Amino acid sequence: MESVPDTQSRARLFFLFLLFFVFGILVSSFLFISPVAASFFILVGFSILIAERINKKRIGIEALFISIALISFGIGAMRYAVKDFHEPVEPMLSGVVVSEPEDRENGVRFVMQDENGEKVLVSAPIYSAVEYGDMVNVSGRFERPGVVAGEGGERAFDYGAYLAKDDIYWTLSFAELRVHSKDHGNSFKSTLLKIKGGFMEQAGEILAEPYASLLMGLIVAGRDAMPKDILEEFRRAGVIHIVVLSGFNITLIAEFMRRLFQSVFIFLRINRFPQAASLASIFGVVLFVVMTGGGATVVRASIMALVVIIARLFGRNYSASRALIFAGFLMLLENPKILVFDPSFQLSFLATLGLIYLMPPVEKFFSFVTERFQIREILSQTISTQLAVLPLLVYSMGDISIVSLLANLLILIIVPMTMLIGFLAVSISFVSTVLAWPLSFVSYLLLSWILFVSSILGNLSFAMITVPSFVAWLILVLYLVLFTAMISSKSLKSWTH
Repeated sequence: MESVPDTQSRARLFFLFLLFFVFGILVSSFLFISPVAASFFILVGFSILIAERINKKRIGIEALFISIALISFGIGAMRYAVKDFHEPVEPMLSGVVVSEPEDRENGVRFVMQDENGEKVLVSAPIYSAVEYGDMVNVSGRFERPGVVAGEGGERAFDYGAYLAKDDIYWTLSFAELRVHSKDHGNSFKSTLLKIKGGFMEQAGEILAEPYASLLMGLIVAGRDAMPKDILEEFRRAGVIHIVVLSGFNITLIAEFMRRLFQSVFIFLRINRFPQAASLASIFGVVLFVVMTGGGATVVRASIMALVVIIARLFGRNYSASRALIFAGFLMLLENPKILVFDPSFQLSFLATLGLIYLMPPVEKFFSFVTERFQIREILSQTISTQLAVLPLLVYSMGDISIVSLLANLLILIIVPMTMLIGFLAVSISFVSTVLAWPLSFVSYLLLSWILFVSSILGNLSFAMITVPSFVAWLILVLYLVLFTAMISSKSLKSWTH
């Protein structure tokens, strides 16, 4: 038995640490583990290491595995306990708007933070003139959110736990508000949001609705820019992940930034600092995350994109699996509650796992499909991501789109082109709307195709089927089967080797 782990064993130990760190968070999400109990796990883990060292003069690999499992489990439980420690007090009737206000069909929604640090999700009347950083006075009845009962076969939703992951423990509906003063938020974030607002406004100058909203949904605004009826069509057609600022979009944007800065620096003959393009790309991705609000999907995809850029910057090999695990670890370290109470994090992480581990065998299975127009790649991407998210999606939503595969094949192929041409059209329109007209017209045609496909397929009577409710443990069984398939693949074996 070796006392010092080799490279392969060290990789497995690190993977074990991450696994039990996540397990500690998972258990803590359902069972209360006090900081004292979490400290006990950590103490026992270190005690085993010390005892093994004293008694046997070396640390056996089995003892090391057990110790790391206990220590990482305790650290995960401790991190969750620290995050979950909060004694809500009723908020004050005045505070600062700390989120970008969202325009909804029946009003405006934003997060207000008072002087005591309490956050409130406020729903105000439609067309309320409120912006990020405003000091507002509100009136109404504060409520503690709880579990929302499902209707028409839908699953119950723990809305209180969902908001608590963002430290929001109160809601205020039908609020009356008055803006007291402005510019109390972060000036850097405020500037970025104004740039985003100007970009969205300019898109409305060159494109009619709903084409402008769809383009902004692809590029900067995500789901919030889209009309509710169109979102429903996208959901029924199974393509909502494409058009609401998903990880797919972020990857395209990050790669576009890298190539753009590289071309600009070559044109300007800035050859003295070859890493300048990569550094500028990193800065651009960070700014983009702040501007879009930093949702779980955006953050996860952005961290992975940054890992790619940094790897190229230092001439290192890039591993998608390691980048995904690193991104997930950082996000859970910052906010452990997203593991259980943030569906977007779960679906985004699972979809990326599907692309990494399920896509190679799926693509091999469809080797008879042509590679022209990236049809085989799109087909394999769609099937692998759908397999990865399907159990959780069906359990949480209660329905499934059976036209998703066809819709993805018809739409995915033009999404990168639509984003690029649309971005260039809006950018040029700041100089002249006449110069931007040719690109605007091309954008209109591409956006029309996306809307046409989603409308035709999404409105079919059989597009969406409802799945009867089933017990939660069945999801674990299904994912255990998928995980077994993943762990036997060469890609996962190469990660641990």
